[in-house]
Amino acid sequence: MTENKRRLAVVCLVLVPGAVVLVLALLWIARAYLAYRASLTPTASSLAIAARLDPGNGKYHGQLGRVYEYTVANAHPHQAIKQFEEAVRLDPWSPQAWLDLSAALQLQGDMADATRAVQRADYLAPDIPAYQWPIGNFYLLQGNTAEAFRHFRTVLKGTVDYDGIIFSMAWKASDNPEQILNELIPRAVGPEFRYLDFLAGQKHFTDAQTVWTRILGSRASFAPGAAAPYMDSLIFAHHPHQAFTVWTDLVNRGWVSGPSPQPKGNLITDSRFERPLLRMGFGWRVDNVPGVYVGRDTSQFHSPSHSVLIQFSGNRNLDYHQFYQFVLLSPNHAYHLEAFLKTDHITTDSGPRMEVHDFYNPQLLDKFSPSLTGTSGGWIPVSLNFRTGPKTNLVAVGVARLPSQKLDNKIAGRVWIDDVTLTPVNP
Repeated sequence: MTENKRRLAVVCLVLVPGAVVLVLALLWIARAYLAYRASLTPTASSLAIAARLDPGNGKYHGQLGRVYEYTVANAHPHQAIKQFEEAVRLDPWSPQAWLDLSAALQLQGDMADATRAVQRADYLAPDIPAYQWPIGNFYLLQGNTAEAFRHFRTVLKGTVDYDGIIFSMAWKASDNPEQILNELIPRAVGPEFRYLDFLAGQKHFTDAQTVWTRILGSRASFAPGAAAPYMDSLIFAHHPHQAFTVWTDLVNRGWVSGPSPQPKGNLITDSRFERPLLRMGFGWRVDNVPGVYVGRDTSQFHSPSHSVLIQFSGNRNLDYHQFYQFVLLSPNHAYHLEAFLKTDHITTDSGPRMEVHDFYNPQLLDKFSPSLTGTSGGWIPVSLNFRTGPKTNLVAVGVARLPSQKLDNKIAGRVWIDDVTLTPVNP
């Protein structure tokens, strides 16, 4: 054999097996691609073709099983189980495959095997909410509330997507609020606050108080704003004293400030505006109104080093009451309200003034200081005296502007407010 022939023989020995491998790989890729294309049409015949073209892919058997299980025109429950069994054989590490098999077995009344399949899915995905959710539902349908709560607890730890339905289901499944709190709600402030807000929204205030006590007892840190929806629920449900207790808990933690110490007996929180506006609880609140800016200001102040500026754009005849603070008062008692205001080019005949009114029924109490217009040039003390009736226990104190009845009625200009005090008058 010549040298050239020997070289050609060596090249053939090297290249031919490689070419065979390449051809086989191309064939495998082509079959897998055709299987994928067939699976895009979710019919029994197309998925059966996909399973034949790519017999090692359990996904197609799972899809075919779901067609047999849930499509009326192709309902074959036993064939569905067969496909799901093939899916878990090919992909035993897929939690979804085991859940599909469990659901099919459950529908056929084979609870023993269905339970084993669910347990396998739980073993494969113990911390994934998307799988723990159907596992919890499986046990709930069997009446095993404690086991269902164990899995729903994992869901609540990992996502907020199922909060409302889990909380509602729990109250239907168990008439024991203590069991729900201890077995279902994770010991973490996120889920605890979400459950607290759910209870408050359902007006289960006694049970909500238990959750709030647990949150405080954990000594976990949280933003004080997390308690705002709970306090608002109590306030709007006519439980202001309970809301103030929650506020006091926050004050005792040092997360919000209590009533200003000066002058003695002042019931207003942050009367000198030295802290950021809390916009919650019993701190200063600002409800956004188009054409009105509200914020702390350091350029003007009556006592160092901040005031609050309210600026009107001049494009509306406003009925404004959106800067205020809730204050808890005693019925049948006299009070004195005082503040310092400064104005700059306030237009119209109706300008800003101080207001105090019964939050639940303004007909019982609604008092105003005189209106300020134009430019004051300096700080003007404004005050008013009032007395609460037998049914008044919560008032809103703030800045108001009543609509003008004149033709030129769109208010513009600026007003600053500082040193707001509300003190009881001794009998």
